[in-house]
Amino acid sequence: MRSAAIHQDHATFRVVLQAMSHPGTPCQLPVQESMTGEYAPLIQLLSCLMDNEVSFSIVGNECGSLATDLTQHTGSPRSDIGESDFVIAARGTTAGLLSRIKRGTLEYPDGGATLVYLVDEIAGDGGAEELSGPGVNGTVRPLFTGLSTAELRGLREINAEYPLGVDAVFLDTNGRIACIPRSTRIGEY
Repeated sequence: MRSAAIHQDHATFRVVLQAMSHPGTPCQLPVQESMTGEYAPLIQLLSCLMDNEVSFSIVGNECGSLATDLTQHTGSPRSDIGESDFVIAARGTTAGLLSRIKRGTLEYPDGGATLVYLVDEIAGDGGAEELSGPGVNGTVRPLFTGLSTAELRGLREINAEYPLGVDAVFLDTNGRIACIPRSTRIGEY
């Protein structure tokens, strides 16, 4: 049984790498039959990224069942948003808390958090903000249905001092992901 979970985590991780190396391009997570429920794609995604050495916080999910499920599947503890290695925006918004998320230091820029947005749908084109930079052939305009309009502008601001910043992963209800690493330019500079 554990061997199947390891293979699933590896397959999921390869999709994450593909999405990170091609910012804004939607990629499909592999189907995992054994997981069901509203947050199954999120738990599948974070099971391959989190462990007991990283912490997480959730914005927009007050019931706590998601936090319990994440801790059970990953071993990660819940923490304050300013100390978390992973921040989950359960309703497509950080609710004005984006500036509190850790962005790393000049000595350790990799100490910045990974921000995971749960959105309704991801499309490879049709968005308002243009992405460019490493891994993008020219420019792309991904569309994130269910994402607060202020979030991409906020990401642009907190990632303006590259290499400091946060990496963003967008996950839709169909198990598609798209990523915007901190090195990606959002809009015009």
